[in-house]
Parts: sequence; C-alpha cells; structure tokens
Amino acid sequence: MNRKRWGFLASLIGLCILSIILALTYAMPAPSQAEDKSSIIPPANVQMAPMTLPSPIFRQWTHSREEDQGDILVYRPNDYSFPPARGREGLEFCENGEFLYYSMGPTDRSLGVPGRWSLQQTNGVEIQFTDRSIPSYTLTIIECSEQILKVKRRANEPNH
Repeated sequence: MNRKRWGFLASLIGLCILSIILALTYAMPAPSQAEDKSSIIPPANVQMAPMTLPSPIFRQWTHSREEDQGDILVYRPNDYSFPPARGREGLEFCENGEFLYYSMGPTDRSLGVPGRWSLQQTNGVEIQFTDRSIPSYTLTIIECSEQILKVKRRANEPNH
C-alpha cells in the first residue's frame, strides 16, 4: 500500500474512534448527575394521588365508651341510639382539615374545641389544637365505615 492510502486509512480510523468517544461521552450522564437524584423533576403530566382519609370519617362522631376494646376507642355517628349517659365526648373531621373535639362543659353541654388534622401515614392522623396549651396527639384509624369509627390514640412526643 502506498503512503496516501495509509494516511487516508489512519485518518478514517481516527475519525471513527473520535466519534465513538464523543458518542459515549454524551450518552452517559456525568457521575454527579447520576448520583444526585434530588435534581430529578417528575414530568408535569404525572398526577400524584393526594393522601386523604376515608370518606365516611367526615362527620361528627360520638364516643361509645361501652364498646371500647382495651386501647381501641369506639365512636358512632351522632344519630346512633346510645344508652343513657350523663355526657359523651366526640370528634368531628372536616374535609378542609378542620377538626373539633367535643368535651363536656361545666353545664353538661358539649363544648367544641377547634383544631386541625393532618394525615401522617396511611392510617395515622395528627390532631393539633388551635389552643397550643392543649397537647396534640395522633389517632391511628383501625376501622372506619358509615356505622363505626375505631381508633387508637397516642400522645405526640414534645419537640425539644
């Protein structure tokens, strides 16, 4: 082979090698991009399902203490036929995040104590009161239907 052909062949091989290197360089993300997943932005058309409570919970519930099972508290809808009692506590969840705790007042009438609820996990609801002197707590929903609400109540740890 003559020199011209060797030169042309060497140039062609060099261009092929250069194009392979460039293709690999631009096809692979830089190490910092591959490791940093915080910069990944989901596509705008992906809809995230909002976490919410079961729909039957959005009403006023009255404590049916006769049905409590250990640390599981049982509530019934307000119009449930309860046995006679001097007074009963209650809860009310509103879809807008408002919460009312009904306690017995000095004249045996219910007093609504306002607060807010927020979903903490699939079945955990944190309750915080407008009056910050009332401690917040978490309710774990055990069962919720049109006829019954069963929850476990756990005091929240104070922030240090």
